[in-house]
Amino acid sequence: MADNNPNPEVKCIVNTCTHWIPGNKCSAANIDILNEEVGKMSRIPEQTECKTFTERRGLANMIGSADNVNWVGFAEELVGTGRQLNPTVTCVVDTCKYWYEGDLCNAEAIEVSGKNAKECQATDCATFEYNGKPSKNEKTQQAREKGEKFK
Repeated sequence: MADNNPNPEVKCIVNTCTHWIPGNKCSAANIDILNEEVGKMSRIPEQTECKTFTERRGLANMIGSADNVNWVGFAEELVGTGRQLNPTVTCVVDTCKYWYEGDLCNAEAIEVSGKNAKECQATDCATFEYNGKPSKNEKTQQAREKGEKFK
């Protein structure tokens, strides 16, 4: 993994997400990066998505996404103890050169793009780089789309 860090630093510019906070940080405990279309392997960043995205539309949406907030990291970030507000990244986009066995991301940092997005399909992993290999994760993504947990 990059610098022995299992989690890349996440820069998120999706300012309409319930997890986005000023400074382009993500307050989610974990984010899921998927292929935008189930069964179609990604070859460009626009074919990926941050499935964790939930549009910030009011209190109900904020409360609905509260189960996936890095509360400890959020508090530590406020008092300035370092880069604590950083989600883990689960990525099934195994056509990316940064994909690592176990659906992990091996990049030092990633950027999630999609400013003013209204749905997760309008978000992308801007760091994605095609590795030229066929995907083996179709079943994993299909399970995730149905709401099942990653295994």
